[in-house]
Amino acid sequence: MRGPRPVPVLARAGHSALLRPSLGDRATAAAWVALGAAALLLGVAAGTDPKLAIGAALGLAFIAAVLNDLALGLALFTILAFFEVLPAVAGGFTFAKIGGILLALAWLATLTVRGGRGSRAFVAEHPLATTLLLAFLGWVAISAAWAESPSSTLATLPRYGPNVFLFFIVYTAIRERRHVVWLLVAFVIGSTIAALYGIARPPSQTSLRGDRIGGIVGDPNELASVLIVGLVLAVTLAGILRRHTLARGATAAAAVLLLLGVLLTLSRGGLLALVVVMIVAIFNAGRWRPAAVLLAVLAVAGAVGYFSAFASPVARARVTTAGTGSGRTGLWTIGWRMVEAHPVHGIGAGNFAVSSVHYLLRPGTIPSDYLVVDIPQVAHNVYLQLLAETGVIGLALFLGTVGIGLAGAIGAARAFRARGDPSMELVARGVLTAQAGILAADFFISAQYNKQLWILLALGPALLALARRPAATGG
Repeated sequence: MRGPRPVPVLARAGHSALLRPSLGDRATAAAWVALGAAALLLGVAAGTDPKLAIGAALGLAFIAAVLNDLALGLALFTILAFFEVLPAVAGGFTFAKIGGILLALAWLATLTVRGGRGSRAFVAEHPLATTLLLAFLGWVAISAAWAESPSSTLATLPRYGPNVFLFFIVYTAIRERRHVVWLLVAFVIGSTIAALYGIARPPSQTSLRGDRIGGIVGDPNELASVLIVGLVLAVTLAGILRRHTLARGATAAAAVLLLLGVLLTLSRGGLLALVVVMIVAIFNAGRWRPAAVLLAVLAVAGAVGYFSAFASPVARARVTTAGTGSGRTGLWTIGWRMVEAHPVHGIGAGNFAVSSVHYLLRPGTIPSDYLVVDIPQVAHNVYLQLLAETGVIGLALFLGTVGIGLAGAIGAARAFRARGDPSMELVARGVLTAQAGILAADFFISAQYNKQLWILLALGPALLALARRPAATGG
């Protein structure tokens, strides 16, 4: 009588491996256990501090989403980025900052599970972009050596650093075409909330801004820049959601609301950026050029109609009268003096407001020294501020990064067109137009830390990688 057949060693080993959880499984299980414990503590906290409990509940929901899907976490973080102006909830951290930390941790966990394939892919496929990003961050850090206030320079690193690594995070998160749609929807939701908040809570009569809305972003000019992005992406979504009548109607309504929000900011820089968007959209629209022309005409008619029939005389005068830009021209003069004094390496990152007083008493006229002496301000121009603070080298590294983002969107549009994917081609063209809009608006604000800017730029290479794959998934 024969005994039982021996089980091959490799089979036994494979069976054992199947029963033994992987490192990623154990990490995920531990995270869910920690999440359950946190939920238990949340119930206790609700009885003592309801506000803290609500904030913690939102945080737990965000963590659960990130653990489930990094792309979903990125989309939720994009919405949170619009709430940067809200008061800190703990230790100086806002919801947006906490969300950024959690997103970064989720990204690292994802790389652990994937064996680091996401980060290596970005480095391998975009070595120039990787070099520019890390060189820019390194140059910012090095500028502390000659800055008047090294601590101010070092304080910029926690702001620049997470934005730089958004390139790697976005590239890892965006693996399917539905992930791109999620991200665009997040931009539209965040910008729509920002616009609604500003419209529902207009400034008081005693406000220094007058009738200008600032929304949850705070500053009217910065609000206008992100509303323009939301407007472009809302129109883009309406264009690709042809089979979803309700969703298409919602995005079209959001686009109208966002256009109204831009007009209510009374931001001259925002209006000029809107003109840039319309021009870029017409030249970049490809097969959708007739629709782009029609939308541009409707937008111009809406703006003219609003300021002619509904805006107050003060509001109308603000957008039709050339002035000094609320002191902006004086700050630009100060900034250019810094450039002339230190053209190569600049005065040190984060030192514009600190050092501006030293460039006040120079040949030339400054309309007012209030924004230099009494309340020191930034340059209100991303490019001039980077040139003044980090010199030609720093600005060149930043513009190189911008070029990578724009080139990625352009390449993606061409690749999607070549493979016969009109929906994703329209998405890529919409992203490129939104990039142009926010970059144009940044000529009038110092928003180099703006997360919406960096996410949009990072989306360029991610779209290009998606377009180059044999088949786009998750449609």
